[in-house]
Amino acid sequence: MALFSLLVVLLLERLKLIAPFLQFNAVFGAYRRRLFSDSELRSAWKMLFALALAPALVALLAHELEGVGYGVWHLALWLLVGVVLFGHMELRQAFKEYLQAACRGDMQACFHTADRVDPVPLEAVSERELGQRMGQVAAWLNYRYYAAVALYFVLLGPAVATLYCVVRGYHDHFERHQLNRPLVSGLMTLLDWVPARLVAFGFALSGHFSRALSVWLSLAFQPAVPARILIYRVALVAEEIPVESAAPVCVQSTLNLLKLAKRNVTLLLILVSLLTIFGVLN
Repeated sequence: MALFSLLVVLLLERLKLIAPFLQFNAVFGAYRRRLFSDSELRSAWKMLFALALAPALVALLAHELEGVGYGVWHLALWLLVGVVLFGHMELRQAFKEYLQAACRGDMQACFHTADRVDPVPLEAVSERELGQRMGQVAAWLNYRYYAAVALYFVLLGPAVATLYCVVRGYHDHFERHQLNRPLVSGLMTLLDWVPARLVAFGFALSGHFSRALSVWLSLAFQPAVPARILIYRVALVAEEIPVESAAPVCVQSTLNLLKLAKRNVTLLLILVSLLTIFGVLN
């Protein structure tokens, strides 16, 4: 069920068949607004309730629907949750606008779009630095919105994947608005620790293995290394950036690191398929 649900959801997302009201930002935005205001979330108990409510409801529904209607309703729940968690058309559109602006040489539009893509302020100044930074951001967002969610989805189920996405949603919201709230940052670091290291190792397997492996080994076993830094560093050395290319300078690194991220997702799907075939995943 895990593999089938993941493949169907990714196919729907790739074909842009997920309705706007089912996109994650739309669902999470409504969820966040209906529960507590940002000022109310200064309370650790309210923050804990906001983080735990959605995954608890998904876990309860999954338990109640298991075996009902020959498993059809249980499968429907997996698909519905997956559709919401993987629906990020707004992010895809923003990244597409960045690439279009880069290809026509509009640097002001590039920086403006980059701020929409990533909540962390962009510090690049030259075209080459912008391309390198956005390439790293592409690898990071591919991990944060797809690979990490897929790992939790297939290994631990939709409830844990929902927990990851809710924590990520609050974390990014607070980061964009420069708010400091309890629990979120520490829990985000904890939830990112294992999947970031697995995905970074996948970058090494999907790219320049020996060079990326040495960087991965130097960082992966240091508990304090942030997931973003690990993904940034390994992705950058795992992919060869051509010196001569027809693409503009500010988009060369981005395109190549996007290819690396796509290869890594393909590797993840192959691994999940093999684990399903051999009975490790149901």
